[in-house]
Amino acid sequence: MHSKHHKHVPLSLTIHAQHRMQQRSIPPAVIDALLDFGERRPAGGGAESIYFTKRTWQHFATYVGRAIKGYERYRNCYLIQGENGSIITPAFRH
Repeated sequence: MHSKHHKHVPLSLTIHAQHRMQQRSIPPAVIDALLDFGERRPAGGGAESIYFTKRTWQHFATYVGRAIKGYERYRNCYLIQGENGSIITPAFRH
């Protein structure tokens, strides 16, 4: 996946993020999609909240094509990325 926001570096996950991904059944591909296509906003302490908007979801859908059907359940996912680039936690918006 390519984007103006995210340089491809090995995904850095905190232990907390790894546990939350497993508990919430959020696959690494969704984290990559958020990093590549998601909208970013400050989340405090230098961290960012990264989430899909209608526009960013459409860009992602265009990129993956028909495979988007397998990602629909993750449309409301977001993640918090620390200022050092590590993923602090992924979750679902309610």
